[in-house]
Amino acid sequence: MTGLLQMSISQDLTQGSQAWSDAELVSAVQAYLHMLRLELSGDSYSKAEINRQLREGPLATRTKASVEFRMQNISAALYELKMPWITGYLPARNIGSAVKEKMIALLKTSGIDFLKAYVPTSHVEALDVKVAELRQRHMGKRPLGSIRPATETRSTTTYVRDPAVKAWVLQLASGVCEACDCKAPFLGQDGLPYLEVHHVMPLSSHGSDTPSNAVALCPNCHRRCHYAYDRDEFKLALYEKIPRLVLEVPEPIQSETDVFIEPDVS
Repeated sequence: MTGLLQMSISQDLTQGSQAWSDAELVSAVQAYLHMLRLELSGDSYSKAEINRQLREGPLATRTKASVEFRMQNISAALYELKMPWITGYLPARNIGSAVKEKMIALLKTSGIDFLKAYVPTSHVEALDVKVAELRQRHMGKRPLGSIRPATETRSTTTYVRDPAVKAWVLQLASGVCEACDCKAPFLGQDGLPYLEVHHVMPLSSHGSDTPSNAVALCPNCHRRCHYAYDRDEFKLALYEKIPRLVLEVPEPIQSETDVFIEPDVS
């Protein structure tokens, strides 16, 4: 940034008589969110033109440089909220904590619910909900993603499995999915047909680890049991198709804070 540009910004942002009013800040935030909506949907717009319109309207006393810097303030606030920001407005590095908090507060009252689906999450269920919502939109902008995704520590529970039950079910299937009757899609690292063993009544619902509650499925049918819209009907069809299966009564998961992991789908 040149010295002349920095001087222009400093004069516009730091002088007491030049302090931005709430109305000016709201106008800047609303214009920013308008541009961000267009960018996320892949629609074209001109930052320079919107800057000009703002200076001919609600920001008539501001310079072009100060409006640009204010937009970078807003980007910094969105970065803090882990939400997407406009590519051409890099988050300002020297934004003060008071200004940042002011921008965050204004953003939260200016309709940023449409950005919540973009916030990264470590929760599988929440991730699926966000993905489903975003797939209903037109995503014109390629997301930046994260070079080094953050990590979170959560309580996890794994089950002690009987290897004989899994081996018996797989051996009985003879490399053929017990749901769709298709051959295993490939050979596993052990050189044997690859199928996954699924507990029809989930272990997390106190299902048993027995041959009467376990089936050998291809990856597609296994995922269908967990994620398809017709998964309940599909599971009932398994009971009807496979004589050895015995319907078990489900019980609630022990703790809402636990994450139950079944190795075949983790």
